[in-house]
This record gives sequence, structure tokens and C-alpha cells, in this order.
Amino acid sequence: MGVFDKLRRVGNYVRRGWPSMSPDSYFQYKKGRERQRKQTEQARKDADRSAELEHKEAQRVRGYEKRYTAERKAEEAPQDDTSERESPR
Repeated sequence: MGVFDKLRRVGNYVRRGWPSMSPDSYFQYKKGRERQRKQTEQARKDADRSAELEHKEAQRVRGYEKRYTAERKAEEAPQDDTSERESPR
């Protein structure tokens, strides 16, 4: 009986170490929770990244608008001054 006892102990050890693949098992529950946590974390990172990119794009557009407005004013100002100077002649 000593050999059978040892075999039974080994079998029990292997079964405890082997994760159950039953859909109702704790292993599947834990695996699902881990997957859900990772997906949530990835979605949060993606949302943060897209918000940051949108913010940078908005800043870039505002910078362009300010620069182009200043350039247009600079271009228009000398033309107005020149036309006024030529008219009194």
C-alpha cells in the first residue's frame, strides 16, 4: 500500500497545481479579471495619450493663428503707410 499512497499523493499534488479550465473555476475568473484590468488600463492610457495629442494640436493651431495674424498685420501696415505717403504728392 505504500506505493499506492505515494501515487495518490503525487496525483493530488499535480491536480492542485494544474489550473482548472472549467468556465466556473476561480482560475478562469481570475484570468478574466486580469484581462479586464489590463484592457481598462490600456484604454485609460489611450485616452490620456489622445487627450495630450489633441492639446498639443490645439496649441500648435493657436500658435499658427497668432503668427499668421501678426504676419498679416505686418504685411498690411506697410502697404497702408505707403499708399498714404504717395497720395499727398
